[in-house]
Amino acid sequence: MSERRDRDKERLRRALLETGGDACLSCGACVAGCPVADWSEERLDPRRTVRLILSGVGFQAVKMDWIWQCTTCGRCSFTCPSGIDISALVQAARGLVPKDRSPGQIQQTADLHRETGNNMQIASEDWLETVEWMRDELAAEIPDLVVPVDKPEADLFLTVNSKLPMYYPADLQDTFKIFHAAGVNWTLSSTCWEGTNYAMFTGDLESWELTLQRQVERVHELGCPTMAYTECGHGYYATLTGLERFGIEHRFDVTSVVSLYARWIREGRFKLDPARNPGRYTLHDPCNAVRKAAMAGYPSIADDSRYVMERVCEQGFVEMSPTRDANYCCSGGGGALIAGFKRARTHYGRTKVEQVDRTAADKVCTPCVNCFDGLNNLATDFKRPWRPVHLWTLLARAIVL
Repeated sequence: MSERRDRDKERLRRALLETGGDACLSCGACVAGCPVADWSEERLDPRRTVRLILSGVGFQAVKMDWIWQCTTCGRCSFTCPSGIDISALVQAARGLVPKDRSPGQIQQTADLHRETGNNMQIASEDWLETVEWMRDELAAEIPDLVVPVDKPEADLFLTVNSKLPMYYPADLQDTFKIFHAAGVNWTLSSTCWEGTNYAMFTGDLESWELTLQRQVERVHELGCPTMAYTECGHGYYATLTGLERFGIEHRFDVTSVVSLYARWIREGRFKLDPARNPGRYTLHDPCNAVRKAAMAGYPSIADDSRYVMERVCEQGFVEMSPTRDANYCCSGGGGALIAGFKRARTHYGRTKVEQVDRTAADKVCTPCVNCFDGLNNLATDFKRPWRPVHLWTLLARAIVL
């Protein structure tokens, strides 16, 4: 036990130095910006986590549930005057927990991705059958629809969150319609198409790197110059930061489909009828694709998502407060959706619910599958009339073919 404690202490110390934690002023700005701070009996928060590690007893944080209840949204780092990457510290602490002791299904999900190529354990033949099924159904509206799979040298390699073929297959039709209407050269892949990477959340660096490396190799095999990441905030961020962290050589660019939507609208590729999306909308900013991406120096989808919303919604949309980089987490980030701490999510999810309520919106658009589920759970738990909607749904509905 003593040997393991010393090992954990040293790893956390190194992580603290790498993330700038030794510059902590103990000012409490991170606590003020954190909806998860000090809610449980453990009385842990971002500042106390840093102070425990600085004091040489960070191994105590490793044993606490708080590091899994934290959504690693990065809002603490956003408000930190020293710019400490506290999310990375939490991930480092999670990585010291034995895999078989991680809560809920976070590590199981990462393991499935590593073992089967996607975190829902969908066989390649089942994936392709679902693609064909959705294409055939959409063909009634678009007779000349083609959904390419494994197309060599396509301009765009599109990833997909495995929740779609497993639970929401009809949502694939929105993506198919958008890419068809844009008239672009694109492809899906029969393998390595997963658009998430939960290993980042558990601090399982080996699985994170391995699954990303396999996807890189698949994009290279097909010869695609751009990988288009689906509406998944953490998948987009995990890919960009993973490529940099592990020094993975790649011969393609990485972009979010949200940025593609905006580009195609600017290029006049769509005829849009915003009247098809009546009602009052607001926009949720996915933490990883907006705040954390911007802080890491990657392209944020904040501007592009707003550009699209203003052109596909009849009444435009009303901003939340706070918004953009300061927006609050959906309460499901960082693996919290499947960690098993329902009471914690309900507690700090109230902050998000109140934020949405103030907009008086009928629908909450979120360009992220996990955020969609997080917001949907909150709306149900708090008995709210508003519901989430994907950006691809609004755009596909507005497109006039």
